[in-house]
Amino acid sequence: MKSWFPVLVLLAGLGSSISSAQAKPVRHFSDSFNRYLKDVKNGLPETSMRRFSTECGVDPLSILPRFAVGPGSSLTLVKNLARGLRSIETDFYSTAEVWVEGDRVLVELWANSDDVGSEVRYYKCFAGKKLLQAEVIEWNVPVFQSPDLIPWGYSRRWERSANGGMQRTKAEFVDEMEKTIPKPKLDKEAEESLRWIPLLGPLNELKLSPSLLR
Repeated sequence: MKSWFPVLVLLAGLGSSISSAQAKPVRHFSDSFNRYLKDVKNGLPETSMRRFSTECGVDPLSILPRFAVGPGSSLTLVKNLARGLRSIETDFYSTAEVWVEGDRVLVELWANSDDVGSEVRYYKCFAGKKLLQAEVIEWNVPVFQSPDLIPWGYSRRWERSANGGMQRTKAEFVDEMEKTIPKPKLDKEAEESLRWIPLLGPLNELKLSPSLLR
């Protein structure tokens, strides 16, 4: 019986090593919408918004923004974004942050579906109510933390061309921190979702209440 003991110990050790090797560490990721809410609370637009606002000719740091929240795409003006979100009892909701400077209107919209881990962020710049440029990121955020599931986003940009139409000038995949990544492996449904195009019309197409545009 004693002669078997070292073998048993060795096998137990190997089993432990294999188990440890197979156990992948859980990758904790940063949620894009939660980061946005923290930036709103601190009164500092995120880096990508500061870059986009400069291109738009609007200074978000010198203008008091207006906020709206609502279930689905129905938005209601609120004084405090976080407080307004707490009043919504649904996993599908939208938010809007609007800055107005002269005839320029800068808009940040979010359309989220927490039950499936979908977060869509829109940046839009209008001049004279006409869309000048837009950026959209569709994030696919794992509902449950897992070493095999990672968040990814599909980022696109449109700019008004010389002929007056909106032309796509960028399309790339990004991680949750908006860094460019290779195209992830996608299922059929995810591939089809990449064909979706947001509204690229005039300001009134967003159906924002007049109180948001003052």
